[in-house]
Amino acid sequence: MSATSTASRLPVLVWAEIALAIGSVAPILGMPIIVGALQDGWGYTAEHAGYVTSIDLAGLLAGSVTTSLLAHRVDWRWYVGGALLLSAAFNLLCAPFHAIVALCCLRFAAGFGSGATYASSLTLLSRNSEPARGFAYMILLQVLANAAVLALFPALNERWGPAAIFASIAGVLLASLAVIPLLPHRDMTARAPPPASAAPRRLPGKVPLLPALCLMAVALFYVTIGSYWAYAERMGLEFGMSPQEVHWLLSAGVLLSVAACLSARAVGRRIGQSHALLIALALLAATLLIHGIFPTAAMFVINLAVLQLCWNFIDIFQLGTLAIVDPSGRAAALVPAAQGVALAAGPAAAGFVLGQGKGYTAILLMGGVSTGLAAVTYAFVHRRYRNESAQAVP
Repeated sequence: MSATSTASRLPVLVWAEIALAIGSVAPILGMPIIVGALQDGWGYTAEHAGYVTSIDLAGLLAGSVTTSLLAHRVDWRWYVGGALLLSAAFNLLCAPFHAIVALCCLRFAAGFGSGATYASSLTLLSRNSEPARGFAYMILLQVLANAAVLALFPALNERWGPAAIFASIAGVLLASLAVIPLLPHRDMTARAPPPASAAPRRLPGKVPLLPALCLMAVALFYVTIGSYWAYAERMGLEFGMSPQEVHWLLSAGVLLSVAACLSARAVGRRIGQSHALLIALALLAATLLIHGIFPTAAMFVINLAVLQLCWNFIDIFQLGTLAIVDPSGRAAALVPAAQGVALAAGPAAAGFVLGQGKGYTAILLMGGVSTGLAAVTYAFVHRRYRNESAQAVP
């Protein structure tokens, strides 16, 4: 195939991969609405709803890890197509089988299929000729999709209950099958030998100190995201807001993430990505702690706005930091796993806290401490990296 032909088809392939990345994360985007729907529609306690969400995210993690292990051997069309079909089927089965044990099994299986699809889209996006542009569009469109999900899911739940939410997720997954013919079959470039000038190999499975610390910081940050986002709707109601106000804020607040995506590059160039990352983490940690101490409706609005503004902003600079401390990209490939573990642990930890009668303020304080620890970790990484770089200069 000629280079001209490949270049002309590349944008179509990128958009197909982005479509898969958006459709496969619908359960994560709608997490706060799903948690509320399980409580209001099917009578789950806050603790059990958190456990179901954690199991869903654990399935996503398992699917991501499986894809990472099989990436060099699978036929992408068959693999992603099968994952989409299985995930859609398990989502549809949640309607008739929603007792706690059955639902947990179904949500794990559905999460596994979604995780396999999402990891496949990220793997394929990272292998195109302009991965940065593809990831930028993906993050921006996920933000817009988040706003749409937070507006649509409450309406579906109000009229038809949680079954309608899971059916809509299945519909999105089935619609994503339309892009399967655009995907490659087996990835031949993944098996190409590394150039002779490549960096010396490390022991398999071993991650150096600084990238390992970055992955730990990613996990700490996403414990906050998982614990807060799962109960964001419930928090708003607890702090005196109406359901309509909470749903509007959740939808409108997501649009702040668009501003973060569009401004991140300029901010990073102006003050440096290390400073931008630390400032964003410190701001979010402080806001969460203040909200935990002063649990008012006004602080809920402020906290939600800060979270939405900082979330993708922090994600961009976390990936940028990993790219600097580990140019090989091996550590960056483990980011979805770190996120998945934390997103599974966050709602479970929050559910346990609620089960102990501590209330939503304890979740806010827990999130503030976790985010603060992530900031401290990155501060250490940046200082250690600067010292090592200075020592390396003759």
